[in-house]
Amino acid sequence: MHLGKKIAIALLLLPLAELVGFGLVAWTIGLLEALALMVLTSLAGALVLRHAGRGQMAGLRTALRRNDGLGQVTGGAGFMVALGGILLLLPGFITDLAGACLLLGPVRRWLGATIGRAIERRRPRTGARSVIDLRADEWRPVPDPESPKRE
Repeated sequence: MHLGKKIAIALLLLPLAELVGFGLVAWTIGLLEALALMVLTSLAGALVLRHAGRGQMAGLRTALRRNDGLGQVTGGAGFMVALGGILLLLPGFITDLAGACLLLGPVRRWLGATIGRAIERRRPRTGARSVIDLRADEWRPVPDPESPKRE
């Protein structure tokens, strides 16, 4: 199964998992306490996003527009903190747990390095094999068999 399909399935199952997670937390600590905890984590996410600042988001938009340095941007601490804030802002304890993990330095560094390696693997390799320089006496034009003949 392709990675895109796995991600799509996970995103479709996330609301169900969040409902189950909320039910377990509410059963453990109580319904009102679970609702209050969800509101508090959303407020914490808003504070994290405010702290991450607009500069980091502007840098991400610029890198996406230019299509360069995305691995460095995603590996940066500011992007991971902003992503953690977004996940905390979303309702649900599973996304809250993922967002809180992104606020931890070792998790940010590991995930950033993993994303950077994945992006580098997908980029076309450039090097000695991609370009071959020939002198004028080392090549000759070959007629295209599908092109119309000149008369």
